Amino acid sequence: MTQKQSRITSNMLSLIGLFIAVFNIILIVVLAIVDGLSEGSHPYADLVIWIALPGIVLCGVALIFAGIWRQRYRERTSKPGVSRFPVFDFNNPRLRTRSLVLLSVLILMSILYAFSGYKAYEFSESNTFCGSCHAVMGPETRSNHYSAHAKLLCTNCHVGPGAKYYFTSHLNGSRQGINYLLDRYSRPIHTPVADLRPSEEICQNCHGPKYRISKRLESRAYFLSDKENSRKDITLLFKPGEAQTTLEQPPHMHWHSSTTDADPKRVDIPWIRVKRRDGSERVYRSDQSKFTAEQVEQAGTRRMDCMDCHNRTGHPFNPPARILNAMLSAGLIDPELPEIKHVGVQALEAPYDSQDEARMGIDTALWDFYRANYPAVTKNKDVAIAKAVEALQGAYARNYDSHMNLSWRSYGSNQGHVYAPGCFRCHDGKHRTDDGTVLSQDCSLCHLLIERSPGQEATEAEQANMRVMEYPHPVDIGERLKTMQCTACHGASS
Repeated sequence: MTQKQSRITSNMLSLIGLFIAVFNIILIVVLAIVDGLSEGSHPYADLVIWIALPGIVLCGVALIFAGIWRQRYRERTSKPGVSRFPVFDFNNPRLRTRSLVLLSVLILMSILYAFSGYKAYEFSESNTFCGSCHAVMGPETRSNHYSAHAKLLCTNCHVGPGAKYYFTSHLNGSRQGINYLLDRYSRPIHTPVADLRPSEEICQNCHGPKYRISKRLESRAYFLSDKENSRKDITLLFKPGEAQTTLEQPPHMHWHSSTTDADPKRVDIPWIRVKRRDGSERVYRSDQSKFTAEQVEQAGTRRMDCMDCHNRTGHPFNPPARILNAMLSAGLIDPELPEIKHVGVQALEAPYDSQDEARMGIDTALWDFYRANYPAVTKNKDVAIAKAVEALQGAYARNYDSHMNLSWRSYGSNQGHVYAPGCFRCHDGKHRTDDGTVLSQDCSLCHLLIERSPGQEATEAEQANMRVMEYPHPVDIGERLKTMQCTACHGASS
């Protein structure tokens, strides 16, 4: 071998580097074309195409220069490497044909490898992949399908863009996969998720907190657990901020509040610091928290964000009373079925060992109840009963799971205060400053319960006079309405 011969093609190390560099350059081109033609958002595609693969190309280039340096070193020390490459004579038609076939197969396989690799990457970002551990993630996947974020990818919220969280999430996923195989996962899954990204980096991609909306009117239907399933409609006027939209002023609702993680479940909140619009600060402390001042100090502080209240927005697990209210209101269950609210709640709350047992138990519970108590209804409304059974079976599948020991009691929603402490974790009338200022428990801070003024109930006019309801609770419980929390009757421990 003469020195004039190319040092790249005369040593195996440089040839390997050349192959790696060229092959991955082809991959970059093919994947860039596939990414440009594919639909949907792929937050990590740029990481793979423009960071990971170019990194491999640089490694190939490094091998090329390492091979050249090694060849030159041998030449300087009079220790030339012995070429052991096979001799290809392309004047031979058979060899030329075989080489073209081999090159064509290599190119085709490279394209298929690039395409399949990209599709494997896409699948690893899909909701199907995230919910593939059915025993563990099945309940979360089912509830997500009926949430406000059902059309989003799991990775949009649980990972988000950026190289750091891409690799962190995959490392966590590997650890979780091992725990799944070894049956070492908790039942139910612990919440809140400790390593979830701050809402500023996730929620605000769609929900800008600096965009304020005006007061919002919302009507809710409640059905009593009596024979007639008596309906009670309540209208709430929510006051999330002033009636304006601006980019200059900060929002009002909790955005400049800080708290502590002394309680990992974020239910017992012993300390709150609020930064007011004029720049002043107030510190509220609870006089009934189980955590001492030393424990609060050791736990440190953090800024409250969306997930402190909207903690189940992507994976709601609803209590049975709310489920029945929604189904009766929407007509999925016939409200003319006697006591269906009461019977449905009992059927959902009964203990079952599996989804199959739950389906059979719900079916048996409803049919046995109506056969024993309302035989005429069983005969005349058999279709309505069957429809109610089907609706409750679906509701159970979305909100309960015996394998994961999971129900609405496991994951209380802090967006409200009826079935979980929610708002009353802070607005309980027991948090006060050193000068005695109490963090108010007044419901009208956030919403008003309103109704039409007397004499206008039956009108269908576009405008009507409204008034605050004198006694909004569907059942008369006396003065306890003003002193006790809703969770005393409706909560997980009730």
